[in-house]
Amino acid sequence: MSTDMIGAGLVLGLLGIGVAYQGWKKRRQHQLVTETPTTEIRSIDDEGRVELKGTVTGPADDEEGFVAPISNEDGTLLAAWEIQEWSEHGDHSEWNIMASGVHSVPFLIDDGTDSVRVAIEDRADGGTDWMPSDRGLASEGTAVDGVVCEFEEFPSVTIDAESEPPQHIREFVEGETSVSEQTGSITNLIDVGNAHGDRRYHEQTLRKGNDTYVLGHVRANEGATMPLHPEDVVVTPDEGEKFIISDQTEAELTDDLGGTYRFFLAGGVVFILVAVGLVVAGATPIL
Repeated sequence: MSTDMIGAGLVLGLLGIGVAYQGWKKRRQHQLVTETPTTEIRSIDDEGRVELKGTVTGPADDEEGFVAPISNEDGTLLAAWEIQEWSEHGDHSEWNIMASGVHSVPFLIDDGTDSVRVAIEDRADGGTDWMPSDRGLASEGTAVDGVVCEFEEFPSVTIDAESEPPQHIREFVEGETSVSEQTGSITNLIDVGNAHGDRRYHEQTLRKGNDTYVLGHVRANEGATMPLHPEDVVVTPDEGEKFIISDQTEAELTDDLGGTYRFFLAGGVVFILVAVGLVVAGATPIL
């Protein structure tokens, strides 16, 4: 009996289950996009799940845009961000997600038939859970607490552990409780390439004029009467449902989600099959 092979098989099996589970969640996300019909905003007359496509026309509720925390863009209405840090432990090194979040003010989208208010409360994930429920759902973007932000691109800026971040990023880190200060390591003096504590700050924003896809929940404003009208409601995340927002078209989003979930499911199955093979091979001598 080879306990090393059995141990490796069990670890690989757990990894395969985790990868396959992510694939299953991504498949569910793909189904939501493909199976939910698009609604014209003027046709909104009841509460419930809705798929909308339109253009961001500006802030709602007399709100103002804000300065994006990482790109420093003024007039931002939504900023999705993620911070990765290079970690080195012995012979093992990788980029780990430190924290991610979504910051937004209520804004309006217009599809040419009418406009409707979209409101997403700020949320952040400090990255402390081993397997958080939403992390990994977005391929180019981030997913936090039921809100999935999927973009065509998710730009980043890399800051070395020994470098001084720009002032606006320092202020962001100081004000965000889910993010710790950036520090290096004494081993960085002899490191080549990435050094322990290096960070990548990812961010993508939505601003006035951006074309936007939204899959969310229509909720009636207080005091609204049936049948509802677009001005009587807000599109928002709902407990137990995924809220998806993207700067991609539905076709582009569907293609990306479809390819991603198939890749994860196939990868998970491969890991599990190899794991079974290792366990069987390791246990064969005692059969």
